[in-house]
Amino acid sequence: MSLARQRAISLTSWALWSLRVGVESVGLVWLVVVLATIAVSKAASGVNAAAILSAGDALHAGTALWSLGFGGTVALSSEDDGVLSLPLLGLTLVQAGWTWFCVRRARPSRPAAGAAIVAAATVVAVLACLTGPSGLDTWPAVIGIALLTGAIVAIQLTRAGHDWPPLTRWWERRPHWLGPSLSLAYGTTRALSLLSLLVVVVALFNGAGRVAVLHDSLAKDGFVAMVGLILLQAGWVPTMLIWACSWLIGAGFSVGTGTVFAPDRVVAGPVPRLPLLGLVPSAPLSSVGLWLPLVVTAGAMVAAWRRRAVLNALRVRYALSAAGLAALLVAGGVALLCLAASGSVGPDRMTAVGPLVLYTVILVFVEVGVGLASMAVLAHPYTRTWARNTLPESVLPAAYRRHDPREGAVYEEAAEEDDEA
Repeated sequence: MSLARQRAISLTSWALWSLRVGVESVGLVWLVVVLATIAVSKAASGVNAAAILSAGDALHAGTALWSLGFGGTVALSSEDDGVLSLPLLGLTLVQAGWTWFCVRRARPSRPAAGAAIVAAATVVAVLACLTGPSGLDTWPAVIGIALLTGAIVAIQLTRAGHDWPPLTRWWERRPHWLGPSLSLAYGTTRALSLLSLLVVVVALFNGAGRVAVLHDSLAKDGFVAMVGLILLQAGWVPTMLIWACSWLIGAGFSVGTGTVFAPDRVVAGPVPRLPLLGLVPSAPLSSVGLWLPLVVTAGAMVAAWRRRAVLNALRVRYALSAAGLAALLVAGGVALLCLAASGSVGPDRMTAVGPLVLYTVILVFVEVGVGLASMAVLAHPYTRTWARNTLPESVLPAAYRRHDPREGAVYEEAAEEDDEA
């Protein structure tokens, strides 16, 4: 076989494989959402004649719901011009996980193969949006799918050894404290995620009764409709986790214009009958709410303490630089998540739903920055040396005090005398 023929066969092989990956990664998720929507509409129509949807309407509704995970919107009613734009971040995570699996299985060997995967996924997203409602409400999902697939493909190509030369050169010339800063940001993110999850668990324990009442009031169209309602709410669970994070930080979130749900104050108002909204707090934590954000600072201090060996290897000013950059990275990540967890769930006052983004970003930067910087300084060997040379030993912790060899000798002699006795 000639070399040209081998190249043609190889090119055709990875092109077809890339097309398959792009179709599978997007088309399968879209198909599952559409089929679930059709099943729920048929089940509801058997109980309630007013809920009957044609196959075309169910297809439009399913595509619109699918687009919610990637930046699209759903028109709620033609009468009040209300739209649903609160992203289904659970669907976004499912799509990201499935795309990661498909791309990893394909093992793209060259950037051209990765570009073909992104192009195929984008084409499938365009075809999916053509089955949606008329208008441009679902079309932002095409951009969302392209960005998500492109990011995953880029990561997989980098893991396979296909580096981007400018980025590689920049990484080789990076400041020596950038690595510790990224490690601090990662540890702080894990701590903040765990604390937010604990907030959701406590909210679920306190609001289980309200959630059950709201769920029972909506799940009256049979078992399939009940499962569909549960799956729809599962898509908003990551959104609620981000709301819990903003609440823990102290800024809080709003469910409608003029409402605030924060640890130290609650200004409530009418909310949609979504069972998950039964988890929102009904009352503030009084004076405890003012001090609750210190938990975030404590979590950042724990993250810095676990990485104290890396920080102690730096000079104090570089350790502080690493802590400051880590706080900035965490604040930037929280800002992106808060924007992703914001949207509209109806007309008028329901167009403002989600975390108070600016307030949240400022508070998390201060809280995390104070925690990381204080631990970077307090645990540093320079601080211990300065404390030994400046402060009296009576006020120093045991780890900071000087060790007197004569004191140890006295203790050893006393122990020998006790043994002889």
